[in-house]
Amino acid sequence: MKQGQVVKLKTEKISSDGSCIARAPDGLVVFIPGALPGEVVRGRIAVRKKEYAVASLEEIVEKAPGRRTPACPLFGYCGGCQLQHADYETQLNLKRSIVQDAFERIYRNPFPIIEPCIPSPSEWNYRNKTSLPVRKKEGSLSMGYYARRSHEVVPVHSCPVLLREMELLPGVLHRELSHTGMPPYDERTGRGLLRHVIMRCSAGSGEILVSLVAARKLTEDERKQLETDLLPRLIHVMPGLKTVTVNYNLSKGNVILGGNTEVLLGDGLISEPIPPLRFLYDTTAFFQINTDVAGILYKEAARMALSEGAERVLELYSGVGTLSCFLAKDGASVTAVEEWAAAASLMKENARLNGLSCRLEVFAGPAEDGTPWENRRYDCIVVDPPRSGCSREVLNRIGALSAPRIVYVSCNPATLARDSGILLERGYSPVEIKCFDMFPQTVHVETAVLFERQRH
Repeated sequence: MKQGQVVKLKTEKISSDGSCIARAPDGLVVFIPGALPGEVVRGRIAVRKKEYAVASLEEIVEKAPGRRTPACPLFGYCGGCQLQHADYETQLNLKRSIVQDAFERIYRNPFPIIEPCIPSPSEWNYRNKTSLPVRKKEGSLSMGYYARRSHEVVPVHSCPVLLREMELLPGVLHRELSHTGMPPYDERTGRGLLRHVIMRCSAGSGEILVSLVAARKLTEDERKQLETDLLPRLIHVMPGLKTVTVNYNLSKGNVILGGNTEVLLGDGLISEPIPPLRFLYDTTAFFQINTDVAGILYKEAARMALSEGAERVLELYSGVGTLSCFLAKDGASVTAVEEWAAAASLMKENARLNGLSCRLEVFAGPAEDGTPWENRRYDCIVVDPPRSGCSREVLNRIGALSAPRIVYVSCNPATLARDSGILLERGYSPVEIKCFDMFPQTVHVETAVLFERQRH
């Protein structure tokens, strides 16, 4: 099988990047973006490696029952969504299968039946945050999303997965920023000023935060132009605008945000209710992008953690304290650890706002530095790490605490399954696995797993 050859294939299952997996007549694994499991397709081999190939979808010979026409005209070119061509029931089934596959391939030990994926109340217009890279294209400022497997920017003027208050704002911001003359950032040379535009919107209050990510410090003239020219126009065209910030990212890597943020308008914060609680967060803080599903997830995670009467809970990777406050609200005394100093400060403020300060102790520092919290006894340990998962060092420290229960919240089934294997080595087995559709139209899935310490 050679590059450029067209082959007929029967697809088997979805991969973690949204491609479908098939096997060529010679047994080679072929990834086919745009296909769905159970389809017969013709694919043109675009990439041929020793152990696998990637094929472009040329023709669908037999369609899957769940196939539909994508709602967005940019689907397949923009890399933001991977599953718009699947109806919603199919998406939920695929996400459950991704979690199932990760545990079968990586964990490789007995695990409980994975319940159907809990749906999002909104299939569209759910996302409360977006990050738009800015580049120079044909002499002009271009702003949008990266193309699939690329850093080419696909111009985007509206996006159907953004909250309705935000759906048309990419085009509005593109128009207004184009008037400023701010030079777009060039990844190759490191020159230019404007790297990304970040928008966040409260689903409950409608408050909007806009942050401009700059590659260097603003000059006095640039700052004056933003304050006297751009800000008045944004206030006029964005009724919900509450605050505008500039974040400085002076590095040349792929990380979006830097460590220093300045406020141009407002106080740099927006407020989000997740009933019955309310939370403040800023430009840099982690906050779940689907507020409705976040509320469902936090209540389920708190139930897992506290259902056996747990009173003392350790939570690692606590962010601005959303799950921490749900745990404390339900009666737990929570020790919360967060590395990002700004988020740790906001966690204290969120505990105060919700009347939970007496139940929430905050440590600002990395989870790897267990000194402040490891010489204590806990009834349950809760972790919600980044996509890379927990380090073995952290998992070993957790295991050494010998808490009866662990709740692991994850946005990456592969690292979740890997870490589940390490926890098994430390004496913990999964007893409940729930997945949540935090990200409709994408291949991503949120999962919460309850582990119990084995009794010997």
